[in-house]
Amino acid sequence: MMPSMVISGLAAVAMLIAAPALAQNDDDQGGGDQGGWQEAPGVAPIAKQDRVYGKADARFSLIIWLDPECPYCKVLGQQPQHVVDGSGGRVNLAVRLYPLPFHGPNAVIASTTALCVADQAGVAGYYRFLDGWMARTGSNGRGIGEPLGQGDPVADLAAASGARDRNALAGCTTSSRTGQRLAAEMKAGDIAGIEGTPAIAVRDNRFGHTIMVSGAIGEEDMQNAIRLLGQVDDHPDQAPSGGHDAQGVPGGATH
Repeated sequence: MMPSMVISGLAAVAMLIAAPALAQNDDDQGGGDQGGWQEAPGVAPIAKQDRVYGKADARFSLIIWLDPECPYCKVLGQQPQHVVDGSGGRVNLAVRLYPLPFHGPNAVIASTTALCVADQAGVAGYYRFLDGWMARTGSNGRGIGEPLGQGDPVADLAAASGARDRNALAGCTTSSRTGQRLAAEMKAGDIAGIEGTPAIAVRDNRFGHTIMVSGAIGEEDMQNAIRLLGQVDDHPDQAPSGGHDAQGVPGGATH
């Protein structure tokens, strides 16, 4: 998919999308159809239903679609949170959920449970649960283990993340409303044009300009994209400088 190039300063945006630091490495792990950063006008801005890590009024947002059973999401890990933590309040994060069908029921269980943990334990609980799941899962649909006797590893992880009302959790994870919430996040991903997970968008909230890439990129690549996007938007008549070290983009799991 080629960039749409719909904003002013077309040459500058072209340089941003083609920046060597954000280039694709076909020899890296996995598949995915990542072609570097693309214009992404279909990505919805952060809204009240998002679980926002960081300052609500940050200039830039990292908006990430994630499948808890995706091995490339596991590679991504907590790097987006680290970008927010090191941004001095300029960046926030919203992780949206997109369990891929071929990752089976465990991807859906993890996603619905994460939403329900957020209802009980807030934003902090949501991210604790997702981080804990991805640290423990075998990925590709393996999940975090089957219930043994009275123990339920999913409910145990939810409780450790702050959702201690197990009856409420059970009711929430099986409710049609929770399924509808998850379906809405997935539909928003389709509208945004995501091609797999993780899909990482950077939005400049001051100008409403968004770019997106598929694959598990690193902290430095996210920081470079934020810096260059801000440079493009603040000075559309000036192309950003190059000279970054090339970084590969591990492939994401695809639809």
